[in-house]
Amino acid sequence: MLASTIARGALIIRRGLVSLAALAACASLASAARAADAAGCKDAGGLKRFERASIVMCEQRDFAEYTLPTGKTARDENGTMTNKFEASLALEGRLTQSVYAVPKGPSSAEVFRNYKADLAAKGYKLLFEAKQADTGMLGHFFEERGPGTQIWGYSDDEARYAAAVKEDGDAKTYVALYVVEYADGYEPKFRPEKGQVMVRLDTVQVGELTDRMVVVSASQITKDLSVNGKVALYGILFDFNQATIKPESRPTLDEIGKFLKENPSQNIYVIGHTDNVGGFDFNVQLSKARASAVVAELAKSYAIPPGRMVASGVGLQAPTASNATEDGRAKNRRVELLPR
Repeated sequence: MLASTIARGALIIRRGLVSLAALAACASLASAARAADAAGCKDAGGLKRFERASIVMCEQRDFAEYTLPTGKTARDENGTMTNKFEASLALEGRLTQSVYAVPKGPSSAEVFRNYKADLAAKGYKLLFEAKQADTGMLGHFFEERGPGTQIWGYSDDEARYAAAVKEDGDAKTYVALYVVEYADGYEPKFRPEKGQVMVRLDTVQVGELTDRMVVVSASQITKDLSVNGKVALYGILFDFNQATIKPESRPTLDEIGKFLKENPSQNIYVIGHTDNVGGFDFNVQLSKARASAVVAELAKSYAIPPGRMVASGVGLQAPTASNATEDGRAKNRRVELLPR
């Protein structure tokens, strides 16, 4: 009887090991099911991708003009569709265009529904949507602008489109979402399977996202320089991708001017910092230009001798938080003062 019991126990253990092995294999397949994203591509607009989808193509520009369709395709006097729209928005800002490949199986309707739910959950307001025949010339619109070429213009039978916007303080992020089930069209960089869902997601960030408007007093600047050897300032804001100081930066500039006047023997370095969006060289140049703008403003408005200040920029090289989230990127965009 004891032998029988031991045998049954061994069988259970063997079955358990087989089950665990099977689960491990499934987990491995699940992790391998999503192909690696194309180099330099990542999710934009704070939106989640559809399950197991990968980014196969992307294009990014720090500043671009973009037309966002917010209405149906316009028709001429003969009723023929044109390449214009009944309504659209002319935008300028940071543009990211991504092409997602969804593993074959889900329909465009399912993928589109999931994206719409995520847009709503992330605080986006829907401006316009269309499906199938109502998408009109949208496929050719995307074919002519950005990655994916003929994938969009030849696969519009099950197409879905949505335009949306999310406001964050003075900034807005616009989204153009176009989802198709691939039918035809040549693309040299990626060849989908018939019926495979492809997603085009364009995001345009207009204006700088909200930074931490915390005014650091002159006395706090003195303390931080003494104790920490530096002070981080988030109250100096700039126009998007430029070194133009915004008017709302005045309270922080007032405190820096006050500190320098109260401490006439203290010289400082003014260091500009950015997030990682836009590439290394661009951000180093931008951060230096912004630091120089601060030095120029302190000299002009507060009569601080320029020789007491040295402007420098390190771009994205000294983050204080992860650049993977907008909150982290906001923490990294700052001006720091160091004693010299």
